[in-house]
Amino acid sequence: MNKKNAMIASIILNVMLLALVFMVKSNATKQAQEFVKPIQEKAKYQIGQVKDITDNNNLLWSLVDTTWKSPDKSKAFVKKLADSQKLPRCSGKACTGDDARLKTSVTNTAQERSITVGWGSGRGGYKYWFKVLYDAKDKFVTIDVNDLLGKSVDTGAEEAEGEEASQ
Repeated sequence: MNKKNAMIASIILNVMLLALVFMVKSNATKQAQEFVKPIQEKAKYQIGQVKDITDNNNLLWSLVDTTWKSPDKSKAFVKKLADSQKLPRCSGKACTGDDARLKTSVTNTAQERSITVGWGSGRGGYKYWFKVLYDAKDKFVTIDVNDLLGKSVDTGAEEAEGEEASQ
């Protein structure tokens, strides 16, 4: 009779152990999903931002190329060219309405004559931009693409000051 009781107790313990394993497995899966969900959402958001920046900056590079190759590099031409284009992406999806417009600003001061084309909001009104520079007679000089290349404008001034101080 001892063997029969031991066998029944063993079967009951095995069934309880299997039930415990499935209960823990179910709970572990739920916990893992809860842990991973915010990480996946953050990654999806960041991927969307990278795609926005890449697609929109490709448009700016296209405009730089078109302006550089064009015989007419006037401010009016650059403004008209920028106004004719639409940003491909805004906040992770296709741009619509006024959000799809590129921003432009014309500067006509004694220190600088230029037109800036960009998108997004950041320091100076643009997140990413390029600038077409002109001389005092409004003749084309060059195109400043330092921002698109990731070169900060302020860095150059700080480096120049540092060099002067060390001399």
